[in-house]
Amino acid sequence: MATSYEQRQAQMESWYDQLLNRDDREAVLLEDYAPYATELRELNGHIVDIGGGAGVSARFLDPAVDLVVVEPAASWQTPEWMAFGEKFRRSGPVPQFVHAPGEALPFADGEFDAALSFWTLNHVADIGRCVDEMARVLRPGGVAFLVIDDIEPSWLDLAREAFPRVVARLRNGTYEARILKPLRGALREKWRGDWRIQPDHLRIEESRLLDMLAKQFRLERRQWVAGSLKYRLTRT
Repeated sequence: MATSYEQRQAQMESWYDQLLNRDDREAVLLEDYAPYATELRELNGHIVDIGGGAGVSARFLDPAVDLVVVEPAASWQTPEWMAFGEKFRRSGPVPQFVHAPGEALPFADGEFDAALSFWTLNHVADIGRCVDEMARVLRPGGVAFLVIDDIEPSWLDLAREAFPRVVARLRNGTYEARILKPLRGALREKWRGDWRIQPDHLRIEESRLLDMLAKQFRLERRQWVAGSLKYRLTRT
């Protein structure tokens, strides 16, 4: 019988297989990564993208960086995904692909200048081990860039989201939501303690995650972006 992790992986891989067959696949990925493009372009040196799939992050990185993409799922290494990734990254760096889980990175201590984790922690088997491994392979002062889906926002997060939405409505304007759920539904789920997440995602409690990170990282920036929570961290 498949474990919870294996079931979630299978669901995630099925979704990305469907994406690969869509005509708008490039547009979908561009929309996902666009909010982070400026910060990614500023990174330099030796970079590891943990759970980086077909290496699409390369499109948003400086061509001069040295990029290693770590991915445990063999489905990303199909000729179809490899061909798409090569086309998608354009002038970005050519990645070195390594087949391994985030819980056991096959690299030396302090080997990297920066680490990326885009929506990866939502799919792993052990968040704590992944955080420890990311910290281990980063040099002191190295940058970690985490983007995570489906974290339950705080009441303050929801209040900060509610105010500009109300103002935009009163002024007949538009507002680019940072927390994508309808506000009434989000408040209801928060009140009931029943924050709903996607079936292929691991439920992540932010307080526990921050405790894990605080042991080895300094939090530089926390920001809601297009429905995901983004952390920029420095290895202590």
